[in-house]
Amino acid sequence: MPGAAVVDLGAVEGFPLPVDLADLVAMLASVPVAEVSGAALVHGVAAWQQVIAMAQAAQAGWVRELVARTPMDPLGRVADEVACALVCTRRLAQDLVLRADATATHLVLADAWAAGGIEARKIDVILTEAQAGTTLGSAVRDAVIHDAVQRAGDLTAPQLARHVRAMVLAADPDAGDKQRVAARDRRGVFLDPAPDAMARLIAYLPAAEATAAFTAIDALAGNAGVDGDTRTVDQRRADAFADVFTGLLDRQATPDGTALPRRHGQRAALQVTVAASTLAGLDNQPGYLGSYGPIPAQLARELAQDATWRRILTDPTGQACAVDSRTYRPGADLTRTIIARDVTCTFPGCRQPATRCEIDHRTPYDHHRSSAGTDQAAPAGNRSTDSQAPGQDDAHEPQTCAANLHALCKHHHQAKTKRWWQVTYNPTTGVSTWTDRHGLTYARHPTPVLIPDHALHHRPPPPHPGHPPF
Repeated sequence: MPGAAVVDLGAVEGFPLPVDLADLVAMLASVPVAEVSGAALVHGVAAWQQVIAMAQAAQAGWVRELVARTPMDPLGRVADEVACALVCTRRLAQDLVLRADATATHLVLADAWAAGGIEARKIDVILTEAQAGTTLGSAVRDAVIHDAVQRAGDLTAPQLARHVRAMVLAADPDAGDKQRVAARDRRGVFLDPAPDAMARLIAYLPAAEATAAFTAIDALAGNAGVDGDTRTVDQRRADAFADVFTGLLDRQATPDGTALPRRHGQRAALQVTVAASTLAGLDNQPGYLGSYGPIPAQLARELAQDATWRRILTDPTGQACAVDSRTYRPGADLTRTIIARDVTCTFPGCRQPATRCEIDHRTPYDHHRSSAGTDQAAPAGNRSTDSQAPGQDDAHEPQTCAANLHALCKHHHQAKTKRWWQVTYNPTTGVSTWTDRHGLTYARHPTPVLIPDHALHHRPPPPHPGHPPF
């Protein structure tokens, strides 16, 4: 009953406990953790997991209301707003929106979630597998989902996925092939950075193509190492795989001789940023590998040995400096500067590398002003700051300059063009400030291409203010 307290967690026979969220949190917060039995501790962990599920279900209600108030492209627009508010990836925010929307149409899922009887991961599994049966009638699909909810407490997420898949295939024998076709549309290759200057390259492919690729890599690796080769078979496969693509970059051509496409007029290549003092061996500041992130100084020096060097000037914070241009389309030098300065898309939290982004004018380019001959370069000290609203640019301020250009991925470029977001920029601090339709603002701080020396020095903590702010 509401308000009831569980005295002995070790005596709990099953979950979820029949209490509301507030009462469950209050009860668990009052438990003397250091004094209870081992069984009570295990059940306490499960009870807190119930709290998490119930809280996520409550959060979904707020997401649904936000979607209901968004008539135009709610998935894209709300996902961006939620991603900024939670400081999470857009993909995670999209999952929150899709899950909230789908559970609203399947009340058995929504009720189980609100009671803490099922977690978000298993909800995603059920929805994904149940929706694979595209020809299932609504009554049959509801029955499959109801059965899955009943089994969710006894099965792990992978076990639950297999169970629901079998139920769908039994009810809809054609679903397997339809699911295969739908899954093929989601194919892709993804770079997942890992520690220690390593990364995972994940290829999500149809089974036949994936098997063919692995067979070719295995053949390139050879069945056994030659005399003196101490590499394991996994290491030989990894090296053979990498050699295929480094060879393509070296030749700048595909195996059939077709030239590799260029972006922003630049050839496909690794982008490595390293301090001149580090190249000379005077210090060991980390370098920066485009699309990956910081790398050890020694690796940066090794990559620079066979590279074409291009000088980039940085300010005291390590941010690349600006270069002006008088034309609408930024020239090659200015484009390279924008890419080096921004590193990624400048929308908060977006990790799309700047090399794969579009170069956008923060304040839209005024072709009439340009034709009147007013788009002239101005000294850096006369550039506009973020105190100016979009469209209030000084008539003598060059429109195509580093202060008015930034890198945006296609999605966030379109969102800005549709005026879903307003952006201002402070060229002194390098901070971009994004404002949504609700008036909420989020800052995107610059990514330094080099770590300034003073950042590596230990600083004493600030003086104690007196009384804590609570």
